[in-house]
Amino acid sequence: MTDLQQNIQQQLSDLDDEVELVALEQPGTDSLRLFIDHPGGVDLALCERVTKHLGHLLVDYSLEVSSPGPKYRNATASERKESAQ
Repeated sequence: MTDLQQNIQQQLSDLDDEVELVALEQPGTDSLRLFIDHPGGVDLALCERVTKHLGHLLVDYSLEVSSPGPKYRNATASERKESAQ
């Protein structure tokens, strides 16, 4: 897990200790794509809360926050780590 991933996961834990950063993708130098999960599910309201909580990152990045979907939901923990690198 990269320093940025660890930093974001810590911030998510501060928001809600059940929010998990499943994967982090950086499709460009100025954008981040976060895939989050929560035992109660991920809905638009949670994505908005996460985006607002991580608002300070908007200085350097555009943010996309969404549920993991089948690409990451069915992956094992080790597969998720590999795909996030």
